[in-house]
Amino acid sequence: MYKTFREPDSAATAAPSPPSYPSEPRTRRSRVLAKLRLVQREPLTHFFLLGLLIFAVSHWLDERSQRYVITLAPADLARIETSYVQQYGSEPTPAQMRTMVDNTIREEIYLREALALGLDRNDEIVRRRLAQKYQFLQGDLATPRVPTESELRQWFTAHAADFAEPARRSFEQRYFAIDQRGEATARSLATLTQLKLAHGNVAPEGDPFPGPKNVAGLAEADAERLFGDATFAKTVFAARPGQWVGPIRSGFGWHVIRVTDVSPARQRDFAAVRRDVLAAWQEQDRTARNDATYRQLLARYSIRQENQ
Repeated sequence: MYKTFREPDSAATAAPSPPSYPSEPRTRRSRVLAKLRLVQREPLTHFFLLGLLIFAVSHWLDERSQRYVITLAPADLARIETSYVQQYGSEPTPAQMRTMVDNTIREEIYLREALALGLDRNDEIVRRRLAQKYQFLQGDLATPRVPTESELRQWFTAHAADFAEPARRSFEQRYFAIDQRGEATARSLATLTQLKLAHGNVAPEGDPFPGPKNVAGLAEADAERLFGDATFAKTVFAARPGQWVGPIRSGFGWHVIRVTDVSPARQRDFAAVRRDVLAAWQEQDRTARNDATYRQLLARYSIRQENQ
């Protein structure tokens, strides 16, 4: 009565699979590789690669050789000379020009060496500071040498004048301000004051000086620094004590002065100035070592100066 049904076999009833074909991307890749292998075997490819290598090496060698060539064109020399004229208001002498050219070459060498070491990276003030950074790196940051006691004493004997107590002057003054009276009036009053004081007469007291009216124990270098004029300091130190001298121009105005006390220069012994002597010796030694290092660098460079 009942019929028994059986599930059909899945393997027997499965649809036949389609035929398998090579992947299209894989086939394209194979063709490309085959063409590359063919190109690699071509003599023209080898010739091209060899030429490219020769060009790269030649370019590298040319850049390396040019690094050690510094060329000073007429425009560079004119720029150096113009800079001096703008700063000092006169033409440089041949000796001054040579010094400025040497300084320019030194700066360029320090700059190139600094760039070669990569000191320009992450630096806000590049050109202005690179030469200094290289100089500090190669010399200024080195540990100072310490001389022997005998060496230091011998050096002090040869430079004892540099450590002598300088001559000093004390003086009183009458001052006439040019900002209040004008140049001509201030000088005339100073001249009249000097004549009256020289003859023992009553003379104008002058204007309040922006410093001490009576100066005590002043060295010549200090006088030049405080009064802002080398001629003023030299006149004070050349004046005979007790005599009114003037008028003398300073950075402030016109003065009439009278030297009241003279302290001559005197030598100081080694023990009193040993610390200063050691500092001066080390500074001279540092400078000498820096210059020696610079000369070694300079020997690696060729300096060219183009003609007009």
